[in-house]
Amino acid sequence: MLINFKNMKKITLVIAMFTMAMAASAQNAGQKFFDNWSLGVEGGVSTNLHDWDTPNGAVAGINLTKGVTPVLSLEFQLQGGFNNNANWNMVHSSNVLDNLSVFGNTKINLMNWFGGYKGARRLFEIQARGGLGYMRFFYPNYNNNPTSSGNDLNRMAAKFGLDFDFNLGKEKAWTISLRPAVILKGVSKNEGSPAFLGCDNGGCDKYGHNAVGQVTLGVTYHFKTSQGTHQNFALISPVEVTKVVEKTVEKPVEKVVEKVVEKVVTKNVGNGVTVEFAQNKANLTNTAKAKLNTIEKNATVVLDGYASPEGAKAYNQKLSQRRCDAVKSYLQDRGVKVADVNAHGAEGAESQRIVYVTIK
Repeated sequence: MLINFKNMKKITLVIAMFTMAMAASAQNAGQKFFDNWSLGVEGGVSTNLHDWDTPNGAVAGINLTKGVTPVLSLEFQLQGGFNNNANWNMVHSSNVLDNLSVFGNTKINLMNWFGGYKGARRLFEIQARGGLGYMRFFYPNYNNNPTSSGNDLNRMAAKFGLDFDFNLGKEKAWTISLRPAVILKGVSKNEGSPAFLGCDNGGCDKYGHNAVGQVTLGVTYHFKTSQGTHQNFALISPVEVTKVVEKTVEKPVEKVVEKVVEKVVTKNVGNGVTVEFAQNKANLTNTAKAKLNTIEKNATVVLDGYASPEGAKAYNQKLSQRRCDAVKSYLQDRGVKVADVNAHGAEGAESQRIVYVTIK
């Protein structure tokens, strides 16, 4: 019979971690803070969702993104509106830059979430995006009246949209994205002139122009990671899982020693019995229980437990203790008093899978 022992707790931990890594299929090997960053630019058009006949305006922006997992990313977005005319309100700026916005967005990769991460970006992916931000509108005049003075407007805003991403090249270092989105501007019921409330031609719909749709086209570059690739995340291999386990447990898994054991050698304990155990087991067999039943009730005994030398030293020590505990529990249930318990582990090459029960 071939004996091939390891620390069973360590083996169990390795299997559990490997199973979780493969099931998630979306772990990052050795992620560092400066890994998983991307920088992009975008440009497009926007228009009111309230009345589609208002003129379209141009928008342009820059995006800085940090990948947290293959599913979750965090994005910082700076965007400006140009020559928006009546896109937000019936007031428009004589400047080229009509409004400026800053958003903090959370992005969810729907393909990796529902389809699982395969270790690399897909050629085509869809991401959901949403976040909160701050917008400033520049109004040096309103209603196209150069003699009228206006006030700049500051508002909180929310942004929701989708990214349709096309990842290009062998390493998927570049991404071209089509990004439709909706922006909702916060509204104060106490704003002053109707012109600042989105009212057309003297009408007064206070919430008229506070929802805007936009479509942009973006180009993004994914910086190289500490792994030397543009692919932000790598699947954990069994070797990497083992390294993590070895750092987690008290010491690395010891080398397995293979040894053929032909027969169990026991010693004569005189006034007592010898209880033998199966390889790597601590449960009592029927034969072992029959021997323990020969000990009279109310007797007092001492236990000495051992293990064979194939496994790691620390594991053998715990295994011999478990064997002693099994014998002790059985004897106490029969009314036998256990005065002392000694777990010896493996003592030398001749040590065996035994608990000696000595009657005092």
